[in-house]
Amino acid sequence: MLIIDGYNFLYAMLGMEHSLPIKDFEAARTKLQEHLSRYQNITHEPIKVVYDAKGGAQVPNERYAGIDVVYAPPNSDADDHIVRCVEGASRPGEIIVVSSDRELAERVKEAGGRVMGSGVFYQRMKDAFERGADPPDDRAHEKPTRPDPEEMNYFLREFGEDK
Repeated sequence: MLIIDGYNFLYAMLGMEHSLPIKDFEAARTKLQEHLSRYQNITHEPIKVVYDAKGGAQVPNERYAGIDVVYAPPNSDADDHIVRCVEGASRPGEIIVVSSDRELAERVKEAGGRVMGSGVFYQRMKDAFERGADPPDDRAHEKPTRPDPEEMNYFLREFGEDK
């Protein structure tokens, strides 16, 4: 699972991508969530984006195109909420927190989670967009029923009884 430090990553994207609106944070959050949803559709990784509460008020959590959007509770911040998520996870080592906040990174590592810098994730996301969605291969984990004749001849030559 990826947990995105929302405003930290948003500011990183603002520095790297000029198509994001700079003065309208509602529009910028929406654009970020569109990017994250597109990334999730390609990679199938569960994503949660965590923002600080709007104006100190409690804001309900929501789903946006397949990603969890969470606002930290009042009298808290996104960093504390993210650390609590990692601490409360049954497998914290499977959680990757995306943030370039050094203090948050240390806290996440102490809780057993992993950290990826915002710039690194941004590049990973761009690379995924360039590759596009790979069609799912429903047979990827399926064991073949029998080797084809060419494979059979190869194995007989390499591992036959007369060797």
